[in-house]
Amino acid sequence: MMVESIRDFFAINRPIVLFVYGLTFFVMGFAIFLQSRRHSRLRLARDLYWLAAFGILHGIHEWGLMFIPIQASYSPKVLIDLLQTLEVVLLALSFFCLMMFGAVALDRRFPWLRRAVMVIMLLWGIGFWLSFSFLPTIESWHLQATIWARYLLCLPGSLLAAYALRYQTQTSIAPLQIGSIYRTLRLAGATLLAYAFVGGMVVPPADFFPASVLNNSLFENTIGIPVQVFRTLVGLVLAFTIIRALEIFEIELDQLLEQMEVERIQSGERERIGQEIHDGAVQGVYSASLILESLDALIPKDSEAWRRLSQAKSVLNAVNSDLRSYMVSLRAETPRDPLGPSLQALVVNPRFRGLLDIDLHMHGEPELTPLQVHHILAIVQESLSNTLRHAHATRAGISVQCQDETMTLCIDDNGRGFSLQSVQAGYGLRSIRDRARLIGGKIDIDSTPGKGARITLTLSEEKS
Repeated sequence: MMVESIRDFFAINRPIVLFVYGLTFFVMGFAIFLQSRRHSRLRLARDLYWLAAFGILHGIHEWGLMFIPIQASYSPKVLIDLLQTLEVVLLALSFFCLMMFGAVALDRRFPWLRRAVMVIMLLWGIGFWLSFSFLPTIESWHLQATIWARYLLCLPGSLLAAYALRYQTQTSIAPLQIGSIYRTLRLAGATLLAYAFVGGMVVPPADFFPASVLNNSLFENTIGIPVQVFRTLVGLVLAFTIIRALEIFEIELDQLLEQMEVERIQSGERERIGQEIHDGAVQGVYSASLILESLDALIPKDSEAWRRLSQAKSVLNAVNSDLRSYMVSLRAETPRDPLGPSLQALVVNPRFRGLLDIDLHMHGEPELTPLQVHHILAIVQESLSNTLRHAHATRAGISVQCQDETMTLCIDDNGRGFSLQSVQAGYGLRSIRDRARLIGGKIDIDSTPGKGARITLTLSEEKS
């Protein structure tokens, strides 16, 4: 009696069950698509697009199961048959995306998997169209296609995706030592295993094995709850775990920005130490060498004192050479290329290109010294780093204009901007101004909260 009451309740509320089922998978897919829209150094970021496609397509399919019967009451049967055919194709495509997620995630280990998935999808497609001529009704055609989509695509796709998620978790996520993300993705893999059963094994009833034994009707008659409810629960857990695990990309971004900050500080510290060696130790050694050379005329040659004096001068010269070598090694490498190729190499660097869409426009090649190119590249790099750290921008533009022996470099972004009064004392902007002053340039900064920022460097080429 209890089982019948539960079954009647879910039968009455079937549209709600289907709506929640579709919404669960659609939200999961849409969230993955939005969160992983930026490029990442993690292979999983690119692979998740297939899982996003699975969620979106599968959600739309389930909504079709709810809305198409409503349309049947006032739409011609030809249109309803067409919609139901498209619904079956959509179901197969969603499972194909799930299987492709597993294949691309395991591509390095099993490079043949993609071809295997394509072959399986092709076999289903061939069977789908050929069976249209042999089955007596269009309803039986749709039924057979749905069952074999779950057997051929959903079942192996769920198992493959579960294994792929476990593999990526072990190889890519575990080394980052983020325990909460690691455990969340392991749970997501286990959830996909559960979906392999409720989504790939429990199918509509048919007159062949195993659909004649394990099917939706037997499941609902035994438990009283339709299998769609369990699929919804599995989808909820899968959506929660995947969306929760997307935090890994924010953590990765924070780590990358922290690494860039450390590199910038180290570079500045090396330059400071090199300058102190030049202004202090090297000048002191040079002065001591001059003093010793002034003693040459006061000491008889071939005497023991003269020999000791020569040894001291040789030691000081060697020390001076070593100090100058240290200075060279501490300095950042001076670019050998002109400004244009150097900027092109900078903007395609994965640590910038992977996080921002950067547009570079060169209108002429300015005549600059290697030292000026070095400082200009440092200004651009500092500006892009500030954009990543503070602006939350998605696009940045760099333009170089050469006119009347004057170079104008503009760097702008579509970020949230800032108030100039609040950041005047910031280290990054101070570093940009200092570098511009060193090469005889002028920096103008224009920004308004909510409207992005623009940094303009003006430099006369005749000063190169």
